[in-house]
Amino acid sequence: MSESFKILVPIGFSEQSLTALNQASIFAKATENASITLLSVIEEGGFFSKMFSSSSNTESLHAEVSKKLKEIAENFQKDHNIVTNTMVAEGVVYEEIARVSSLIDANLVIMGTNGKPQNLRKRFIGSNAYRTASLVKPPVITIKGERLIDKIDNIIFPLLMDRHSKEKVGPTLEYARIFNAKVIVVAVKEDDSQLNILRGHVKQVETFIRDHGVQCEHKIIENPKRRGVVRNILNHAYEAEGDLVIITEEAGPSDLTDYFLGNEMQSVIYHSEIPVMCITPKAVKYEQMWDSF
Repeated sequence: MSESFKILVPIGFSEQSLTALNQASIFAKATENASITLLSVIEEGGFFSKMFSSSSNTESLHAEVSKKLKEIAENFQKDHNIVTNTMVAEGVVYEEIARVSSLIDANLVIMGTNGKPQNLRKRFIGSNAYRTASLVKPPVITIKGERLIDKIDNIIFPLLMDRHSKEKVGPTLEYARIFNAKVIVVAVKEDDSQLNILRGHVKQVETFIRDHGVQCEHKIIENPKRRGVVRNILNHAYEAEGDLVIITEEAGPSDLTDYFLGNEMQSVIYHSEIPVMCITPKAVKYEQMWDSF
C-alpha cells in the first residue's frame, strides 16, 4: 500500500470551514490512499468560548469542541469513505495549524476564508488564511466557497514578470499530474515595451510544461480592463472554467507594509471565487527545473 496522502483541514465550525471540508473530499479522492485530519484551535477569548457558552472552563470547552468535531468527522467519513481523524489544540490559530501540519507531516492544508478583512486591526494582523499560507511548509488551499468545484480539470497558472512566478512550475507540474489536469498559463500585459519579453516567458513556460507530459495552453491579456493584474487574471480564470489557481509565496512572515498595502498573493486569496493553492517552493526538490530557465 502506498504512503497516505495527508490533508489537514482547520475547522472553526463556520460556514466557510465546513464548505472547505466538503471541497477537501474532491482533492482527497483525486489522490491515492488519502486521509484527512480535522483541526480545531481554541484561542483564549475567541469564538469557541462564545459558541460553547455552557463550557465554563478550558477543560470543558476542549471536551465540547472535541465532541462536535468528532461528530463532523464521523459524518464526513461515512459520506465520503475517506479516513478522517480529529485534533483539538489551544493557541493562536495560524501558529497551531503550522505546528500540527508539521507534526502529522501533512501534504496539503485546505481551509476556508472569509475574504479580505475590513477592520484595520485585522488587516494588520492578517487573515488566518493568509498567515497560514505564509507559515506552513505544505501547499495551502484557501476556499471562499463562492464557486464550488466538483473536479480539478483546469489549473490556472498566473505568470508575472519575476523569478518567483516561474518557481511554481515544478509544483504545478506535480499537482497537474496528481489531478490529471490541464494547465492554463495566464499573463497580463502591463507595459507595451515588455510585451515581446512577456510572450517569450509565456511560451517558454508552456513548452516546458508540455515537454513534461502535461496539457498546457496560454492566454496573454493584451488589452486589460482597468481592474489591476489580479482582477484580470481571475476574470479569465472564471471564463476558462478554472478549478484551481496556483500562486507562490516566500517562506516566513511578510514585510510589515504588506499588511497595509497588500500584495498579489493576498489579493488572490481575498478575491478569488475558486480555490487558491499557495505554495512555498522547495529549492532542493525543484532546483533543477528552475535552473532550466
